[in-house]
Amino acid sequence: MNRKSETKNRGFIVNIVLIAVILAVVFLSQWEYLKPFGKILFSWGEKEINLYWTKTTDWFKESLYPKITGEVEKRGEPLKEEAITQKDNVVKNIWGKIKIYFAEKFSKISGTKVE
Repeated sequence: MNRKSETKNRGFIVNIVLIAVILAVVFLSQWEYLKPFGKILFSWGEKEINLYWTKTTDWFKESLYPKITGEVEKRGEPLKEEAITQKDNVVKNIWGKIKIYFAEKFSKISGTKVE
């Protein structure tokens, strides 16, 4: 066997084991006399998740947020100006099409030619 097929087999086996564990947990969670263990496990998991969530939000506020804020301030004004320019172009385009539409309607009614 070569290394690539061994890696594939190992990944397949890990996936099968994970599926079996998940199914076992789901099946066992339905049993009434295992509910106290489930409550203990849930409260432990909730504490751990809250701890990681707090650490993640602190890291985001300390390291990532200042960088993002700086980039937004640096690039915000040109983007705002470009958005206004694009908006103005769209409004001009729509107004031009409305003028042409009404001019054509008026020319059909009056019998004159629109230029």
